[in-house]
Amino acid sequence: MAQVELVELTKVYPGEVKALDALTFTIPDGEFFALLGPSGCGKTTLLRTIAGLESPTSGQVRIGEQDVTRQSPGRRDVAMVFQDYALFPHMTVVDNIAYPLKVRGADRRTRAAKAAETGEQLSLRGLMARRPAELSGGQQQRVALARAIVCRPKVFLFDEPLSNLDARLRLEARTFLKKLQHELGVTTVFVTHDQAEALALADRIAVMWDGRIRQLGTAREVFRRPADTVVANFIGSTPMNLVPGKLLGLDPSVIWGARPEYLGFSAAAVDGALRGVVSTVEHLGATSLVTLDMDGFAVGVVVPEMDEPRVGTDGWVIQQPGRVLLYDAESGQLLPEDIRDFPK
Repeated sequence: MAQVELVELTKVYPGEVKALDALTFTIPDGEFFALLGPSGCGKTTLLRTIAGLESPTSGQVRIGEQDVTRQSPGRRDVAMVFQDYALFPHMTVVDNIAYPLKVRGADRRTRAAKAAETGEQLSLRGLMARRPAELSGGQQQRVALARAIVCRPKVFLFDEPLSNLDARLRLEARTFLKKLQHELGVTTVFVTHDQAEALALADRIAVMWDGRIRQLGTAREVFRRPADTVVANFIGSTPMNLVPGKLLGLDPSVIWGARPEYLGFSAAAVDGALRGVVSTVEHLGATSLVTLDMDGFAVGVVVPEMDEPRVGTDGWVIQQPGRVLLYDAESGQLLPEDIRDFPK
């Protein structure tokens, strides 16, 4: 196991397309670290650069105490699981799992024993003689994980490994992957565009945008206090409310931000609450997202499933102390707490 350190890592493709822009941060030993962002933000390029499948234009990649920037992938002691799992279709499950050991020169008996042990760990007993085409998506994913685990690498690299699974299997695989990483304690870098996946799995998250890190923090920090309006718009299963306004007393232009989950709703007038008209009610299962029209601005509030108001009725949005954020209207950056005030 080892930490991963990136120093001023930059990748520029022909045509001056900057995929990675001077990235510097450290992933501690044993951490589950997520790279989160939309398609084209540079997260897969970063993962492939750590793996050695891409060469940086400049900067440094360190794994443990070693500079691996110019080393081949095979010498980095990392294991990568791809989005399509990249299993060998002509090989059985046991041979797929054992393949990294074969590359390292292990004898047949050692390969078979370690593949069987790893397959057992991932509930693959009874499937070892099958080929990938005879497996479900979830089973193929576990084979890919077993192949990554069998050599006990220093670092796991996952490139959206759950994206090909259906919703139920994805949830099961997410729980399984979190438990497995905790048991193995291996430093893990996980690429995803699914913010729910990142929030559920990661110890820390780097939100990427245009080759840069917009915010790096724990899942709770990124969810509760997005560093800017880009992150605020991206994170959360329901969109964060972002409403332009003025800060009383100081008169700067700001953006008022509050998650629908952190707001309350009342069908009767409440002192200090904001009045609006209910425009839509979206059922989310145990809760509903109620959207109110407030002088042309839409504000969403999450309410319990039995408390939905009728569309067209008046409603009041109640703020929770400490849950409202203010962003600078020009830069989009989060403003410090000591100048926070609620716009009337």
